[in-house]
Amino acid sequence: MASPSRPLPLRIPFLVLSLLTLPAFLGLGWNGLPPTGVSSGTLPIRSRQPDHAKRQTIAEQSIPYQEYEWGGEGDGTDVCKRWSHQSALVNGTLYVFGGQATTSAGQESHNWNRNFIQLDLMKNFDTGTPPWKSLEHPSELPPVANGYLWHDLHSIFLYGGIVPDTPHVLPPPASLWRYDIAGKKWSEITEDDFKVSSDSNQKKIERAGEGAGCNVIRQDGKEVTARGYYFGGHLDGYTTEGWSQNVERVYLKSMVEYDMGSNTFRNVSEGSGLDKAGVPERADGVLVYVPLGKKGVLIGIGGGRSETFTQLNVVDVYDIATSTWYRQATDGPTPKYRVNACAVVASAPDFSSHNVWFYGGQNLQPYKEQTQYDDLWVLTVPSFTWVEVKGEDAFRPPARAGHTCNVVNGQMVSVGGFVGKELSCDSPGVYVLDLAKGTWETDYKAPTGDNADTKVQGQAIIDGPVAGVPKVVQKIIGGNEDGGATVTRPIRTSDPDSPVATGNPLYTVTVTDANGHVSTVTSTNPRGTVTRGAGGVPGTDESGGSGSGGPNVGAIVGGVLGGLVLAILAAGFILYRIYKRKLAAIRAEREAEQGPFSDKNRISADGTTAIRPGMNMNQQGSRDDLLGDEVGFWGVLLAPRRSLRVVNS
Repeated sequence: MASPSRPLPLRIPFLVLSLLTLPAFLGLGWNGLPPTGVSSGTLPIRSRQPDHAKRQTIAEQSIPYQEYEWGGEGDGTDVCKRWSHQSALVNGTLYVFGGQATTSAGQESHNWNRNFIQLDLMKNFDTGTPPWKSLEHPSELPPVANGYLWHDLHSIFLYGGIVPDTPHVLPPPASLWRYDIAGKKWSEITEDDFKVSSDSNQKKIERAGEGAGCNVIRQDGKEVTARGYYFGGHLDGYTTEGWSQNVERVYLKSMVEYDMGSNTFRNVSEGSGLDKAGVPERADGVLVYVPLGKKGVLIGIGGGRSETFTQLNVVDVYDIATSTWYRQATDGPTPKYRVNACAVVASAPDFSSHNVWFYGGQNLQPYKEQTQYDDLWVLTVPSFTWVEVKGEDAFRPPARAGHTCNVVNGQMVSVGGFVGKELSCDSPGVYVLDLAKGTWETDYKAPTGDNADTKVQGQAIIDGPVAGVPKVVQKIIGGNEDGGATVTRPIRTSDPDSPVATGNPLYTVTVTDANGHVSTVTSTNPRGTVTRGAGGVPGTDESGGSGSGGPNVGAIVGGVLGGLVLAILAAGFILYRIYKRKLAAIRAEREAEQGPFSDKNRISADGTTAIRPGMNMNQQGSRDDLLGDEVGFWGVLLAPRRSLRVVNS
């Protein structure tokens, strides 16, 4: 006679729960390996002692920005190297302003410039002879690098950036410069002219540098709105008027929003959950717009600060509709941490996936021997999976950092970039990537047919760039070149409140089930094919149809057991979230939340205050010696102050 069954001892579920949650408290990942980050050890740090005598000399020898002149020759259309510039693609024309440029291999100073040039992308050209054209600009324009060009369909707005350090230049007031495209004229928008929203506490706007910029143009009905965003970066004596150039660098994790229609700035950091999400301070990362959720999301990737890199196995997600930050883990092999990469977004033709192309960048170690990268990656969304785009490519550009990238007609156009000392020149420095193929080409192919119209290209900016999905990405998310992605949710767990948690928006499609029945259903799969799960395992279609009649005992038993496992996992997840929130709270106490907004009159009249009143430097190295043997691209010449370690939060 079989012995009667007994209920499962209560201690067994708790034992399972303990085993599941133990890794979180030991600082281990779910794969049993310690995550790369501060808690798991750091890369070697080689600190440098500040040269105080040199600091004082530099402070005394700084000149007004109006007196600065570029040391190169010509109008900026033909240079030896170009990097740290600002660019914007508007209605089929690429505009490039400022940054650093040399016209000879031996030019080592006076690299910053006011050059303003354009490239007509409505015409074909060979990448060896791009038809750059110089545009007029006033001498009052500040010579800045590592700022950003926001734009709507009629104007370009210059925000932020760093002024020269060879020679040392005093930064201008925190103003915007607007370029009227039709009128071909620049004008200054001073802080007396623009507004600051009431929910930003009416604080003074500051000029930040080396942040990550992004442009978002949306159409709701007949209304078109254009907003610019600037995330992270830093403040110091080379960005902010009135600050002594002896002041140590303050790294930021905040973000500002500029509404181009109402001429209004907003600090979207306050109340946005930055600390709760664990968003780190950083500079030299990238920020891209992805059309997910009610109003889209911004995704912040990479970057670092004086002693830390931000890992790429986690990205920061900002929900525009709710003004809230989240963090999202990524899947797949992860690119090496880096700064000064470029990134663009191209959606699949059916918008079933949105592919973030991530190219180049650099590692700033060891000191003065930083390494530039030539690798090419795709972060495909909404699965948030990294895919490296490899292949034998004879036309792959040399490794670079500090370049800019833009998308038009299914191609990514890369301009400039710091290429190290191995190449004496990188001229003309324009490279074209066919996004559908994932290959570098020697010719740029302009839009044809109905697309060969500037108004159509303007609408393309509103709708968002579209390009065929390369085969290497199709293998990961399913579908084909036109889309039809079958992986429609993040592979890694998302915050349930995050707009990316549910994957793609819903589509109404017609599907045919196994019995040949046709029905119209709501699906996350725009092509109406059989849905696959996050791991690519075939599943049922979404018509809601069932198989043969009668109860399925195996399914019922499996459901009960599955429910028990899910309950245990949920409990473990809750405990893990509590742990992370406590950890974030501790970090928040040690990190002063800084932003490009500040109270007025914080600096003495002579501008020599070494540390401004109320300037809270955190204990984790969120600052940087401004001066040393040279002020780098990390301070724009591409030379770090200190070695960096890796950080995940």
